[in-house]
Amino acid sequence: MTKFFATVCLPPTSPRKVPQVVAAMMAPYEANLTEDWSPVGHWDWWAIHSSVGNAYLVLPPHDGDPRLVTASTVPRRKAELDALGPLECYGGPRGLLDFDAMRTRAGITHDALLAAWTELTAVHPPASPLTDFVARHKAEPGSYSLADAKRDHLAQPLVQDVAQRAVAGDPHFDISFLLNDPVGYFAQEHEETRSRSVRCAVPGFALVTLDGSWTDADSDDYWDQANRYLDGLDAEAVVINLLCHC
Repeated sequence: MTKFFATVCLPPTSPRKVPQVVAAMMAPYEANLTEDWSPVGHWDWWAIHSSVGNAYLVLPPHDGDPRLVTASTVPRRKAELDALGPLECYGGPRGLLDFDAMRTRAGITHDALLAAWTELTAVHPPASPLTDFVARHKAEPGSYSLADAKRDHLAQPLVQDVAQRAVAGDPHFDISFLLNDPVGYFAQEHEETRSRSVRCAVPGFALVTLDGSWTDADSDDYWDQANRYLDGLDAEAVVINLLCHC
């Protein structure tokens, strides 16, 4: 079971009607439509979701526009939406949203993460990626277990510091760094990683288009196609993000 974000495109829709229109758009992809897992099923629950710092950004001239999907424009009986930050919303008409600013934000966030990592590497001894410890386990399976490999990797001061910051809610190192190897992550080519962050800033893992078609990141060239589609939407078409579970 996993969670992912889906970006759903709707015809012009008032915020209070968004939940029911989204439900109709998503219905064909419910996993439990058949007794066994539906062959076109992608979710078993979903919710309109966003968080401060990751929400849709509003073009400043349209701040407070009642057509935006916010905690104040959608009745709580229809969706449990929390207040977000300045110029943030859960979605709304394409013409009111600032996709360029969202991509800029993603690039800045990535740069800040890389800078925070660089600062930590300056105060800790060099650390080895988890793959080095796993390689030792494979070479010495009888005397060096996989549990030993994970323990020794995590015991490195640099990795420990990142883990502690993730648990404490550090703005740079999120919970994903408790599950993934930070040393391996930051050993990547970061121009490509930054570019990927920018491409993923607007569309979610999946996209439901105005005609109800579903496509997702398992498809070739998904991110570029999804960005082109969203950029080209009519100004009145509504875009909303859902957190889905499957």
